[in-house]
Amino acid sequence: IAAAWEEQKHIKEIMIFLQSHGVSTGLAVKIYKQYGDEAIAIVQRDPYRLAKDIYGVGFKTADKIARQLGMAADAPERLQAGLRYALGQFSDDGHCFATRAQLLEAAAALLEVPREACTAQLDILIRMEEVIAEPGDAPETEAIYLPPFFYAERGVANRIRALQTASLDRLAHFRALDWDAAYTWLDQQSGFKLATQQREAVRMALTQKVSILTGGPGTGKTTIVGSILRLLGAHGGSVLLAAPTGRAAKRLSELTGKPAKTLHRLLEFSPSPAHPFLRDQENPLDAALIIVDESSMLDVLLANHLLKAVSLGCHLLLVGDVDQLPSVGPGNVLRDCIASGAVPVTRLEVIFRQAEDSFIVVNA
Repeated sequence: IAAAWEEQKHIKEIMIFLQSHGVSTGLAVKIYKQYGDEAIAIVQRDPYRLAKDIYGVGFKTADKIARQLGMAADAPERLQAGLRYALGQFSDDGHCFATRAQLLEAAAALLEVPREACTAQLDILIRMEEVIAEPGDAPETEAIYLPPFFYAERGVANRIRALQTASLDRLAHFRALDWDAAYTWLDQQSGFKLATQQREAVRMALTQKVSILTGGPGTGKTTIVGSILRLLGAHGGSVLLAAPTGRAAKRLSELTGKPAKTLHRLLEFSPSPAHPFLRDQENPLDAALIIVDESSMLDVLLANHLLKAVSLGCHLLLVGDVDQLPSVGPGNVLRDCIASGAVPVTRLEVIFRQAEDSFIVVNA
């Protein structure tokens, strides 16, 4: 009983201390579980650690505690935490980075301090590698990243290059295919003749390691995917179909008659923060071709995980409309890949689903 009382006494002291500074009971329990008997000392020394270490504690909550503890408005810990939070807000708005000028302006407004006070602390964060700076045309245009987005963006670019330059190719035999005969066979199988653009898209997906198929509603993206699957099936090639959302995956499956998964299921999502997916470079996906529909919804973090899981001998086809739903997370992968000119693209511009003068289709 005495030992239990001593143990509970520590918890009681910590809870009373935290609640006296506006922390709810539930949050106080999380803080105690994270730091144990050191909770009071840690919170007093650096309350902004709460925002980094404990899920559910944001900058504003930590800042409220810090101000109640008497921390100065221009304290280095506060300025650094405010800069990280402001950069995180840019990420929440869909950006992978902010320019130095944008970040300093946003942080100064958030912290209600002069912009110059934030400049020195930003340089310290860069030296500590808590944020990453990429040079711009001028100091003010320097790009400031949170590390996950910097490494994901680099990872996407490097992996696309690695796939394109790899000597391995599980569909190498399609380069020597009699394509005129293949198109005739496809026309017979489908009962209609593929347009020139559609034929080029089929060939591109099976001869280019990474490629993009884009176009608006009714331009034949699904028809092309179906033709690719027919030709691939006739030559014994394996394929995996996926989409960012469950609804898109279900629709893809219904239209092609083949099983399709969400990207999270395809990559075998794991709750471990260190290894969020079981499929990666060490355990790649087993397929000759991976087709991802609704790729406009791919954010940079998910795209990086996907590309890591694509083996060097595999082909990847991204299908999507850049004018449709954008990604929820930071980054605009499909649009940026198209704009880069580094990935072969087929742009479908002719509407087949309805008459070309249909206002519904044209407006869409």
